[in-house]
Amino acid sequence: MKNNTQQTNSTSNLFSIKSFFINNWLILSSFILFSIFNVIIFLRYGWLFGAQDLQFHLQRIEELYQNSQHLNFFPSIATFTFNQNGSAVMSMYPKLPLYLFVACRLIIQQPIISYYVGIILMTFIGMVVAYFCYLSIERGKKIGAYIFAIIYMMSGLIVNYNFYMGDIGISFSLIFLPLAFTGLFHWISTGKYKMLTLGISLISLSHVLNVIFVIVTMIIFTLINIQKLSKAKFVNLLKSIGITILITSSFWLPALSFGTSTKMVKPYNALLQGISIPDYLLRSLSNNVTYGITFFAVLGLVLGSIYYCRLPTYIHQALWVAIGYFLISSNLFPWKIFQHTGFRLIQFPWRLLIFTQLFLVFIFSYLISRLLEQSSHKQINGLITAMLIIVTVALSLNTQQRHLKFELGAPEISAPLDENYGIGFKNTVAWYKITNRYEYHHLMAFNSTGDYLPQNAFIVFKQIASKSHFAALHSPDGLLPTTLKSGADQSTISFQTSQITNKIELPFVIYNHHYQIKLDSKKIPLNISKHQLLLIKNVKAGTHTVHVQYKNNAITIAVALMTVAGLIAIIYVPKKHHSV
Repeated sequence: MKNNTQQTNSTSNLFSIKSFFINNWLILSSFILFSIFNVIIFLRYGWLFGAQDLQFHLQRIEELYQNSQHLNFFPSIATFTFNQNGSAVMSMYPKLPLYLFVACRLIIQQPIISYYVGIILMTFIGMVVAYFCYLSIERGKKIGAYIFAIIYMMSGLIVNYNFYMGDIGISFSLIFLPLAFTGLFHWISTGKYKMLTLGISLISLSHVLNVIFVIVTMIIFTLINIQKLSKAKFVNLLKSIGITILITSSFWLPALSFGTSTKMVKPYNALLQGISIPDYLLRSLSNNVTYGITFFAVLGLVLGSIYYCRLPTYIHQALWVAIGYFLISSNLFPWKIFQHTGFRLIQFPWRLLIFTQLFLVFIFSYLISRLLEQSSHKQINGLITAMLIIVTVALSLNTQQRHLKFELGAPEISAPLDENYGIGFKNTVAWYKITNRYEYHHLMAFNSTGDYLPQNAFIVFKQIASKSHFAALHSPDGLLPTTLKSGADQSTISFQTSQITNKIELPFVIYNHHYQIKLDSKKIPLNISKHQLLLIKNVKAGTHTVHVQYKNNAITIAVALMTVAGLIAIIYVPKKHHSV
């Protein structure tokens, strides 16, 4: 009887998911169309245009793509990109956003078009998530959910994170913000925790800094609602934390392994400086935003203030938190006194505006939906909704066009990048364009970023990042060019010496003792130089080949077991609890 009931529940869940897509097929189809509009200005050229972090993330995508060709879907080190020197950058940043773009690349092959298809799919996923999350709070309010999904994902903030900054980690985390806070709402209201767990896990696997911001924000909401929380709800919260730790082990375990093995070069610390409130509000109203709140967010603030007494408690809280973050992000807050504290990790206070944007757009959508419900004129309601969508699309196109206008005259990457030829900047903004696959591969040739290299290795960065991949000779002193052949978490380094050499420091970074080394097909002990590079001793004259491979079986097994356990825990729903 019990098995039959569980089978019935599983069948019912599958049926409800199927019904959701069948009943909303027209809405989902429109989401695909609007997702294309969100990139159309750039896509019509078939080129990639400069963005602050674009090269960095394209090289991460390329690294995972090349590893996938060798059936390695969880690379620990970079051997195909990031100067091919074994940087741990692939373990120190979450990889979840990369898989969508790699999947597109594997299917489409063409790197430029596949990147835009990845952005389209990312936008579509974000719209579906936002739509579903709104409906899970305001059941049956499809107009409000539709408006929220489109305005949130087509906002200038999202467009600029996609194309002005080019940080797919941040962009990917933003599509799951509604999921995380909807999950928090359900946990506070009913104690259900699965949605909260899923949202936090997906953000954790997308962007580290944003998940820290999310946790802090959730603590604020938890303290505000402390009187509504029971012992049972806190028990479920502990379950959520435990499952999240398991699911996200594919990031934090490798990162912890590398991070505790040596002192690394950290991302640069920017000068903490708040935004100008008048300037950002003016930019919002004129659709000239970069990372600030947008036009509809400002309208959400205005409407939320006018109809404050009609708002439910949870929206009251969201409104005040949104206002609080806006003020804290500004120059009214004394950011300079925190420059030499842990708060410097924020880098830019305007990062906190992602919460102001989310909450105010939700409030705008909620109030517009309620106001339309009060009107009995369906045609007028439909016209107002259509006008809102048209304005949203127009604002997105305008934001794209403004950035395109700036980048269109930028130089092409006409030759492989190296230590003497890098990407261009204009007014401190990345300024270049990629018009074909050859220029794309030129962009992959070199990266001036030394983030997460060992500090000792960064001292000789020019040597190990050179296109000649110089090895350092200790006897006699000098530099020796080498040839690298990349593999999945491994590299084959070839070089030629004219005489017996006591020590050769090869251009490959060593973080710990989880490396296997072969010299001319014979296994040899691992030796590490003072620069934390691979050191080969007592090399005879002639041509030699060194094979180095990173392999940490303990971490691999632990990640696999923990991830599977976490997925089982979040998928399995006992009949009595129904914790979703």
